[in-house]
Amino acid sequence: MTIYPLARVRSMDRRLLPLAVTTIGSFMSILDTTIVNVALPNILRQFDARIESGQLVLTSYLIALAIVIPLSGFLGEKIGMKRLYILTLTCFTLGSALCGLAWNLQSLIVFRVIQGLGGGMLQPVGMAIVFSMITPLERARFMGFLGLPMLIAPILGPSFGGYLVEFLSWRAIFWINLPIGLLNIVLAIRLLKETPRVRSAAMDVWGFVFAAIAFPCILLGMTEGEDRGWLTPVPMALLATGAVTLVLFIRRELRVTDPLLRVRLFRNPMFSLALAVQFVMQFSLFGLAFLLPLFLQSVDGWGAARVGLVLLPQGVASFLAMNFAGKMYNRVGPRPLVIGGFSVMALTTLLFTQVDQSTNGWAIAALAGSRGISLGLCAQTISTVAFNTVPREHIPRATSLVNVCQRIFGSVATAILTSVLVLALHVSGAPEGTAIANRTAPVGDMLNAFHAAFLVMTLMTAAGIVGAWFLRDHVLLAEQQRAAEPVLEPAGVEA
Repeated sequence: MTIYPLARVRSMDRRLLPLAVTTIGSFMSILDTTIVNVALPNILRQFDARIESGQLVLTSYLIALAIVIPLSGFLGEKIGMKRLYILTLTCFTLGSALCGLAWNLQSLIVFRVIQGLGGGMLQPVGMAIVFSMITPLERARFMGFLGLPMLIAPILGPSFGGYLVEFLSWRAIFWINLPIGLLNIVLAIRLLKETPRVRSAAMDVWGFVFAAIAFPCILLGMTEGEDRGWLTPVPMALLATGAVTLVLFIRRELRVTDPLLRVRLFRNPMFSLALAVQFVMQFSLFGLAFLLPLFLQSVDGWGAARVGLVLLPQGVASFLAMNFAGKMYNRVGPRPLVIGGFSVMALTTLLFTQVDQSTNGWAIAALAGSRGISLGLCAQTISTVAFNTVPREHIPRATSLVNVCQRIFGSVATAILTSVLVLALHVSGAPEGTAIANRTAPVGDMLNAFHAAFLVMTLMTAAGIVGAWFLRDHVLLAEQQRAAEPVLEPAGVEA
């Protein structure tokens, strides 16, 4: 096992700028997953389109992401991570500009695909670039920055988009990416260092074919199931197709010598445990990002701008807690941080079951801020454990695998909680045909449904505490053991 002495850990100063470049790229990619939601009614009105067609504006981006994320590891090894990052960032920025110029719904859908083909690779490639600059013992500190987009973008997307749509235009949610993207391209060219190419890297064509069918079908099936109902033909067909091709994909990846995604990593018990615990964290992250804005707008009648202000403390608290966790990780290890974070998360989520129309906005902001602390303690601590089980030469494809899992985790969380809302609304006795999204259900029934969903999140988080108890970072343990060994004096030298 390679040992990375703490004394050799380099200063972060020279690497903060490349880190900022990759973090901004990841943030833009994840932000555009949710920012379009609030603009969809305006888009449909301008293009005189139906809601069924409008859903393709959302799902086309997700499908493009799901297709290209598995490719990012292979392409980065083949042409270099810096070159790939610049190409994908250019594609994303161009797609954003074209989306803002769309003249009908069909053109917007095509341009969203272009945007997604670029945006899908930004986060895994950015992570691989940063990992090439650091040692495993530095990952916890750097992951605090790398993880910010995943924690903050899903929360800011709807609220920030609401501001742009309300005061400017729906086109502004795409054009805002243009100056940021162009600046980021220039900075990437100047500041990022190219990674070594692996010229022997081979393209797993069949693996890509199976992945390009499986992951989009699963994500699209989840989305359609939420909208149409899980037992309707379309989501059932999509999920069945996704499940079958996923089995074929896994079977293929376990047999080939140069797989597209290194699913063999799941044979490592600690990697598998870390991903299972991360599912709990993602469930809570995307669960609240989905539930709370919907709750405040449906039950309390808040606007998107006010919702954004209430959620702001969660983003600030996440940033501060992430930095704290990064500094403490090498001292205390992952277990205390994750158990502490999940404990706070379970308590605050349980308190959300007591929130109603009379609850003060400051109280909701305080609860959101408390959850931000817990997410900041957990998110990248768990990721560090996972990546520290991976050999350095496999990191590029490991980042692709983890990002695929994160996308699926988020979709599964939203799908489960949507089903809980629908079921709880029915159990509460809401009249047939009423719904939460259009605020036609009685307020009391909607309140009961949200409380049931928050309770499910609480129970899921409590289960995560059990898994967190067994987390270990073997790289950190080896370093601590080495540091504890007595230093032997050379023979003949007196103390």
